[in-house]
Amino acid sequence: MFEGKLDNFFISFIFLIGVSYAIGSINSSIIFSKIFKMQDPRDYGSKNPGATNILRSGNKLLAFATLMFDISKGILPVLLSYYYFENKLFVQIIGIFAVIGHIFPIFYNFKGGKGVATALGVILGFDFALGLICLLTWLITAFLFRYSALSAIVSFTFLPLYTWLSYESLAITSLYLVLSIVVIYKHKTNIKNLINNKETKIGRKNK
Repeated sequence: MFEGKLDNFFISFIFLIGVSYAIGSINSSIIFSKIFKMQDPRDYGSKNPGATNILRSGNKLLAFATLMFDISKGILPVLLSYYYFENKLFVQIIGIFAVIGHIFPIFYNFKGGKGVATALGVILGFDFALGLICLLTWLITAFLFRYSALSAIVSFTFLPLYTWLSYESLAITSLYLVLSIVVIYKHKTNIKNLINNKETKIGRKNK
């Protein structure tokens, strides 16, 4: 009986990881741009298929829709996981695979976005208060400096600290530390642009 339960647990865990990765691999900015006959976001601005680059096209509504879709991609797998598992660590791992899917999507030759909105969705689904703190950190930084990339970098720099203060769990904090490193690394070009004062501010359209 125990072995049967263990097998069911393992199958459910692997299945949800696959579902989470597949959901994360769906890129709304590319899909929406095709539906509304707009230029592919991979061909202009930062060439990043995400909400911020869509905003650079001047289409605020489409940028908002992309943002909400990407956040939902993170929330949904986490909520599904809570239905099957009580252990937060397993839920966290499954959720993180949505971010991996967004960054390395199977549907787009493993070339995706930076994972910020989807990661925020994972955190909100995992712990709403923790996600809200990260979101507020992003908003405050964006309000003060007007750089989306800087806001993401600051938010994910503080995420491991916020997590430790909330849970005092080395395992949970370590997973979010790895997630933060990956997201920040994806901003390496933005970091260079920020240092050289070449980064585009929020709301500024492409020339």
